[in-house]
Amino acid sequence: MAQFQITPAVDAAREFLEISGDFTNPLELVRESISNSLDADATEITFEFHSRKEQGLRVLHIVASDNGTGMDREELQAFFDLGNSTKRNNPNAIGEKGHGTKVFFNCQSIEVETVKGGTRRVARMMQPYASLHEGELPRAEVQESEAGDQPSGTRILIKGFNNNNGDKFTHERLKDYIAWFTKFGSIELEFGHERYAACTLKLKGLDAAEFETLRFG
Repeated sequence: MAQFQITPAVDAAREFLEISGDFTNPLELVRESISNSLDADATEITFEFHSRKEQGLRVLHIVASDNGTGMDREELQAFFDLGNSTKRNNPNAIGEKGHGTKVFFNCQSIEVETVKGGTRRVARMMQPYASLHEGELPRAEVQESEAGDQPSGTRILIKGFNNNNGDKFTHERLKDYIAWFTKFGSIELEFGHERYAACTLKLKGLDAAEFETLRFG
């Protein structure tokens, strides 16, 4: 009689692909971005949605930025990882499972520019969703330099999200989703919880001509 052991294994590319596609509502990208910004103690958050012509095709651009604490090497690694979160032991963190930002992978490219502790890091990941479909894990190339006078914070540029389908990213739909389905629309100010009272969010939907400033709560 033979005896042997089985150690469970994970098909990493398949797991990334399934999780990045499990978010049935593309607007969940906004919720995850807001949670990350608030966890980074940001007081100013900006979302801009626009479409640009690139190589003859209209490409959806999503820009999310904040003036939070930024990310160091470990936090930037966790941003791209699956199930790895540097916030797991923080009782005040909104997100801690390390799954949320994987919704970002449903795109043509991701660029993350972040400044923390006087260091600027720029991570670029090309064709993440296509790579996962081929059974390959996408790679992010990172450049690191001195930040100089650049303040701390993070800026994320996502191109070609959700196969360039921007139907859900109209200004009023985004505004309604933020109010009802994200932390930014919380009524906690009514109960005296003022941690995020000073936070503002500048929003410009796909069909908007200018930014609108929203206040927390």
